[in-house]
Parts: sequence; C-alpha cells; structure tokens
Amino acid sequence: MPAWWRSCAEPRKRADCLLARRLWAKLECALRPRSTPLLVCALAALWLASCKPSAGSSCDKGEARCLDAKRELICQAGRFIESPCSGPGGCRLTAKGTSCDFSGNKPGDPCSTDDEGAATCANKDGMLACHGGRYAIVPCRGARGCVNAESRALCDTSIAEPGDACREENLKACTADGTQVLICKQHTMQRFYLCRGEGGCASGPGKLTCDTSVAKLGDACDKKLEAQAFACTPDGAEILVCKGGAFVHEESCTAGQKCGQVAGATKCAKPGN
Repeated sequence: MPAWWRSCAEPRKRADCLLARRLWAKLECALRPRSTPLLVCALAALWLASCKPSAGSSCDKGEARCLDAKRELICQAGRFIESPCSGPGGCRLTAKGTSCDFSGNKPGDPCSTDDEGAATCANKDGMLACHGGRYAIVPCRGARGCVNAESRALCDTSIAEPGDACREENLKACTADGTQVLICKQHTMQRFYLCRGEGGCASGPGKLTCDTSVAKLGDACDKKLEAQAFACTPDGAEILVCKGGAFVHEESCTAGQKCGQVAGATKCAKPGN
C-alpha cells in the first residue's frame, strides 16, 4: 500500500487522499489478473468508503459536508455533528462551500457551538438562532420586528419579557408594559431594575431610558449610577440613593414636607413649593 494511503488520518489531506484513492483503485482493477478483479474492486470500494466522514469524525473548525439534501455534518470542537437543513434551500454545495438552509429548523434542533449566534428570521416576530448547541426562537417584540438583510438577521429586541431567549450578553430591553428594564444573562432575559416613575421604561433606536425617580427601599439600581441616582419612596416620606446596586435610605422628610422633583433635583419640600 502506498505511503500516502495512510495520510487519510490527517483531516487537511482528506480531499486529496480521496481523489488519489479513486485513481489507484481504478488502476488496481485494470492491472490485476482477471481471476481476482471482483475481490480487488470490492476491497477498493471498502477503502473508498472509509474516506467518507460521519458524525464523530475529526474535522477542522468551520468545515461542513452535506449528508443529503436535508442534513449536514458540521464541525464542533474538532468533531463532526449532524444538523438539519430543513429550509427550502436544504443542504447544497456552492462556490463558497457547503450551504445549509436552517430557516425551517425547529427549536431544540442541534447546531454547532462553533456557530454560536448564527441566526435567521423565522417570521416577522421571531428569530431562529443557535445558542449553546441548540436552535432557539428569540422574540423580536420591538416595532421593527425581524428582517433578513445583507445575509444577517436583524431582530428588534428593544422590547422583551422575562424568560425570552437572547444572544447578546448584557443587552437591555424594556418590558412591554414599560415598568421594568431587563438584561440578557446566559442567553435569557432577566429582571434588572424597576422603573416606578411616571416615565416608566422607554426604548428608542440605540437608547433606553428608565424613570427611577420613584423607588422602594431595596429596589435594584444600575451600579453605574452609584451615588448619582436619587429617588423618592412612593409615599414621599424618604429620599433614597443608589448604592451597591440597590436603593438605600438617604434622608427622611420632616413633618409637612414630601419628597419630590424640585428644579430637576430630588428634594424634601412643602407641597406646592
């Protein structure tokens, strides 16, 4: 057996190896005595089959192969895994390489952790994205919804609900009722802090505002606003300040006074002044 035959064990040489094996197999079948052609060709077929990758075979990051019209082998941490291509385009070979249309895949279908964040719009209100080795639906509750543009899925996540899937760590959003700010942690939208003031939570292009002028003792606050954010308690009896990520007591209003906004500052003053 030629020395290059054993080089199939090296992932980077598989394509060249496969072509060489085919040529060698044809040559063997042509040169062997007529008494043994079937045996030689059968052995050659077995050797060729051993070149075909399968789930669990070694691979290079980014490498992919079509198993059939609706499935692909995609590299994950150096080993191939099987993933569906359930969209209309299926799995096919293009000038740029293997193309897998996963737009029709279902939440829970496997995807490569090497492709974390790969996404497409499942519909106007949701994006199908790869997170932690599985596809999941990321709701696009904002006014712009989900749009596929320039080979990217653009999902408006400015509005979200607790428990929504998300893909950008520390991304913030308002709840639909405008009462809270949520934050993306470990691919899930979680409660961050409340917006008890009249302005509530409002989101615009690249900007989110939260009215924390009213708060309760112990309410969470943004640590970036340490000693800068002040609030009144709902009954107006106290002034609170943001410290250590929570609102704590700063000052009690004297009899006849109530906490409120005076000339843009949080103060205790007599009502009407």
